[in-house]
Amino acid sequence: MLRSLVGSEMCIRDSFGIVQIDGHKIDMLYSVELENAQGEIIRMPAMRAWLIAIIDVATRAIIGYSISPYENYNQYDVLMAVHNSIVPHEKIKFTHKGLEYPENGGYPSLSIPETQWATFDMIMLDNAKSHLAGNTVDKLLNNVKCTVNFGSVATPETRGIVERFFKTLETGGLHRLPGTTGSYIGDTKRNEPEKECVKYQITYNDICELLEYLIAEYNNSAHSSLENQTPLQVMERRIKQAGMQPYILPLEQRKDIEKLTYFTEERTVRGGYSTGSKPHIAFLGTKYHAYDRQIPIDMINKKAYIEVNPADVSHVDLYDTHGIFIANLVAIGEWGRRPHSLRTHKAALARKNKNKEENSVFSPNLSLYEDELRENAKKSRRERTKTAITESEMGNPYKNSKSTKPIK
Repeated sequence: MLRSLVGSEMCIRDSFGIVQIDGHKIDMLYSVELENAQGEIIRMPAMRAWLIAIIDVATRAIIGYSISPYENYNQYDVLMAVHNSIVPHEKIKFTHKGLEYPENGGYPSLSIPETQWATFDMIMLDNAKSHLAGNTVDKLLNNVKCTVNFGSVATPETRGIVERFFKTLETGGLHRLPGTTGSYIGDTKRNEPEKECVKYQITYNDICELLEYLIAEYNNSAHSSLENQTPLQVMERRIKQAGMQPYILPLEQRKDIEKLTYFTEERTVRGGYSTGSKPHIAFLGTKYHAYDRQIPIDMINKKAYIEVNPADVSHVDLYDTHGIFIANLVAIGEWGRRPHSLRTHKAALARKNKNKEENSVFSPNLSLYEDELRENAKKSRRERTKTAITESEMGNPYKNSKSTKPIK
């Protein structure tokens, strides 16, 4: 059961009582590699990434976050931040000298074991479309089982705590480094970031490592609003000494959080003897077949459900209407041979629809889409960012380039 929200003062003081979530475009550029007309590998600046952070109102601790390299973040990035705030934090292996975790780990679930698999009572959101998506609200209410509090339109002061965190992160960290864009175009901290991110070969992976480190340091920094104590100190004292225990998710409910970004869709099984094809389902304009077992013939022309991981739609899981697992399905052709996200799949389909006269049913749409991105990457920062993301998903980065796979 959720803790009662009747006593608002008590809820505000409780760790994991109320949390705020918001997205912030990072004031720092990174670079990607691409091949020029002479076949040489060169570096060029990419788009700025997004940080979606969840902060505990009572203690000011960042309990989870996600990073999105896309031009705009979406509902799955929001749900991934929620996922990362509940699932125990895992340390990464820093590749840069000087970056290391504080002694206590820097994150609540590492520093305070009592917070592992802790969920919050209320989450405060703004009215951004990615937050308002029905799937997001449904997952928060039914899987996380928390109250959702939407702020008024264009009133960021209702999320002032997380906004102040973003300002502290920028002024105390990112604005001091090469490649920073500063707070605005005329900021004196801005020193040709497009050139600096190329000169210092700043990658997306560097941004991920840097944010992991800075957030761990933030959680261990004294706050004036906390009487010069750190967020983790306040959280530990309230949990261990004051008995303000957060709600810990039972074992049987943890699978729902592990698959928080997944979604299900109803589909009809097609094929069979009458069509001369194996039983299959259609999703995103693509056929999906079972590869390790056969879909039962008696399911032909009947409803079923597929469970989709938006991070990789090269395969999906098929369930019958009673929720019983039937088979893992893989997309036909190149769609199933190369892992790729829902965003990439939709973008490749959009490209195909624009160029129908150039495509046949046998065209490898992912490769054509990738080739088009590479060509446009030479003249567009947006396109070269998409190129880096697509190649990272498909496991085909440019030669000698650092991995751009998101750490979190």
